[in-house]
Amino acid sequence: MVALLIIAGGVALLLFGVRFLRKGLDRLFGMRLGHWVQRAGEKPGRAFFTGIGVSAIAPSSTTMSLLAVQAVQAGQMNAQQMLAVMLGANIGLTIMVQFVALDLDQFAPILILIGVFLFQYFTRNRIRGVGQVLLSLGIIFLALGVIKSAVPSEIDPEGDLGRLIAIAENYPVAIMLLAAVLTIVTHSSTAAIGLLIGLLSVGAVGFEMTVPAVFGANVGLALTTMIFGWAQLESRRLAMGNLALKLLGALIGLAILPLLLVWLNEIPISPTIKLACVHTGFNIAIAIIGLPLVAPMSRILDKLIPTPKHGRGNRDEPRYLDPQSTHDVRLAMGQSAREIMRVAEIVRSMFDDIWKAMKENDEELVAEVGRRDDQVDKLDAAIKKFLTRSIKEDIEGDDADEQLRQLRYLSELETIGDIIDKNIVELVKKKIRLGAYFSKSGMAELDEFHKKIGENLLISETAFAQRDTKLAEQLLRHKETVSSMEQELRDKHFARLNQGLQESHETSAIHLDLLTHLKRINSCVTHVAYAILRRPKKSERERTPDTD
Repeated sequence: MVALLIIAGGVALLLFGVRFLRKGLDRLFGMRLGHWVQRAGEKPGRAFFTGIGVSAIAPSSTTMSLLAVQAVQAGQMNAQQMLAVMLGANIGLTIMVQFVALDLDQFAPILILIGVFLFQYFTRNRIRGVGQVLLSLGIIFLALGVIKSAVPSEIDPEGDLGRLIAIAENYPVAIMLLAAVLTIVTHSSTAAIGLLIGLLSVGAVGFEMTVPAVFGANVGLALTTMIFGWAQLESRRLAMGNLALKLLGALIGLAILPLLLVWLNEIPISPTIKLACVHTGFNIAIAIIGLPLVAPMSRILDKLIPTPKHGRGNRDEPRYLDPQSTHDVRLAMGQSAREIMRVAEIVRSMFDDIWKAMKENDEELVAEVGRRDDQVDKLDAAIKKFLTRSIKEDIEGDDADEQLRQLRYLSELETIGDIIDKNIVELVKKKIRLGAYFSKSGMAELDEFHKKIGENLLISETAFAQRDTKLAEQLLRHKETVSSMEQELRDKHFARLNQGLQESHETSAIHLDLLTHLKRINSCVTHVAYAILRRPKKSERERTPDTD
């Protein structure tokens, strides 16, 4: 009984080490991993090698699953592109298992010593991230040592445990299913296979029993990705494609299992390293099978999981926010970013349509623009609640910066919506009510100014979505141009007044107020550039003690 409790404690320590490793990778790389994934490109080959590289740097199956779902849900990649990334990531993730198989548990105290020193006594986030990763590896190796020490060196074949293992070896499908369930529960194929390596290293289980368990752990990881991404259409397609390939590989593996075991038993290396190689080889085989099938499989998935003909739910409700995903900060940030981009599209449509309504004296379109501002206000409140109250986990570093960046951009969009609704809408109503018209030259100048602000609004959207500092700098340069342009247009209007143009006198107040409010909108757009270029000060972040 005591031995079983010690083994259970070792498993718990292993799970904690894997989770702590993922948090350390988040601290070390932050949002950069997501950016690297998003830049994988459309070509399957490039996406495949990007997946290998990113998962080798960040060997966490949960992290890769979340990155995949986040990239698809944020609209930066489609399921076909991300499936190629996942095929590569599946291979890169096996590197961590290779380390676990090297029997390094005797070095665990050294890794823990260095990790604690870097994590506890340094303030720079990146150094602390390195320390947390080393500390996590030390905990993982220590957990394996605990499991090995608690397992009896010899198991009585006539005892209950010996008989149970003997029965299990005759049911490889059941072993695969149990391993899949264990992976889903732990959210980590590394933890599941690490436990197998620990038991195998002391002879508690036979090698023949662990091979189907490796198949099951891989299937369980694919199911985990499906659970994370089920709420969104594209990520569901991604998860289904990944699961289909894993299941295909597992079924082929089970079909040839007797021949495979004969061949593996002839390889003169330790069983633990052999098991790690089975894990790597399985994913290489899946990639060889899957890469040529990425495009046709995507077409099949599009038909099996079709895009709904009509939009989902009330238009005032968030489309991309899933409260169930707030346990992982980066997945939540990806969803909120996409919802904010939806707000940006609504605000830009307000900006374009109110101008169209003014030129065509369309009162119905003016009223519709006002209703869209109500929609913006409701979405603004929902997103802010999601970002500030729904995310239960303490965040810091790049994640805290990203949260602040999103809140700032959202606030500017809400302000632009208010300027349009409370100021420009009223001016357009006044113009329609008075039956007034701008002079031909005055209207042309306003059109030019409106077009310039519209271009900056579009640039700000792109700069936010891509975190593009060059576009942000371009916005700042445009700020001076817009200020000069606004003053020049005022002077031209005053010149027309001096010339006695009737239209200019009738619309003078409206004309000048439009220039003022368009310039105010451009100021909000410029603030987006500052949010991208300027890293928030520590005092602006909510500082909380470390609880990971």
